[in-house]
Amino acid sequence: MKILFVDDDPGILEAAKTALELYGYDVITASSGKECLKKLKDADIVFLDIKMPEMNGIEVLKEIKKRDKSLPVIMITAYATVDTAIEAMKEGAFDYIRKPFDVEELRASLLAAIEDIKFKKKEFYGEDAIEKFKKLGGGIYIARKPANIEATFIPMEKDLKIRDMEEIKKDVEEKIEKNKAIMVLDLEYMIREYGMKAKEFIEWLNKIATSYNCKLIMSAKLGMLDEKRRVELQEIMTDIHLNILTDSISNYLRRKIIDILAKGGKYSFTKIAQEIKIKDNPKLSFHLKKLKDDGVISQDEEKRYYLTPLGKEIAEFIEDIKKNKSKGNILWLTG
Repeated sequence: MKILFVDDDPGILEAAKTALELYGYDVITASSGKECLKKLKDADIVFLDIKMPEMNGIEVLKEIKKRDKSLPVIMITAYATVDTAIEAMKEGAFDYIRKPFDVEELRASLLAAIEDIKFKKKEFYGEDAIEKFKKLGGGIYIARKPANIEATFIPMEKDLKIRDMEEIKKDVEEKIEKNKAIMVLDLEYMIREYGMKAKEFIEWLNKIATSYNCKLIMSAKLGMLDEKRRVELQEIMTDIHLNILTDSISNYLRRKIIDILAKGGKYSFTKIAQEIKIKDNPKLSFHLKKLKDDGVISQDEEKRYYLTPLGKEIAEFIEDIKKNKSKGNILWLTG
């Protein structure tokens, strides 16, 4: 994990870098918003100070999210600007920590971000498949026709005829490389021409991608599928445990709240805070409100929280993901 730490105070930068490197992390630093954006491509997680000259942290955060929505950004805030930190979370910040912070608090927030990255192995990406493929460093791609990219092409057709699925599998086995990406374009064509064999192929491709530590990108033009084929595509997605994570459970703290309430019973705000071991009431309030607004939790007359039927379904979904971590190496894109 490469951590980018951004603060205009040289003393804080040096202290944070030293502390995190002692834990074995690779740390790069930036003293301004502009410098942060220049170094962004090298970062897996960003710690970002809110109050900085020229370009403040909120402005930098918005620009980061334009470039990479999935990059975890942890805001650093003074006690007087907690409201601003909450606003930052509405803009997509992963979390915030308050100054002055200690090393354990810093590390706890970092470990939560790393856990979230692992959890989001099964995430929906709305960006262009080829662009995502390029960002991952390329690899091999399976498509009906060659695309305008520098990568190893495995065709679905040969001499205007559909190829045997076993031939395609053989090509994949010969050309796959560790730590690279595998992309399937024209998935709607594969489903239309191969039927249920397409499902078996995708399951096989998922297994081989996992064994080679490859990311698997699949893209389908849904508008070109009839209702029956769309249902088949949905069944494929379900069978191999691909689900679009709703925003309600895209944060580690909200998942912890759901886990606690899944035990049964009703919990007060104070009891939830004690179970999660969080002392930051504004942060907890923010996440509880988010879950309530999304219909995941509700409150009784005594203001105690409990899971709704939707919340119970989501709790089961989270548990299923935890049990099937090894199956989550897929990025799903639709067009």
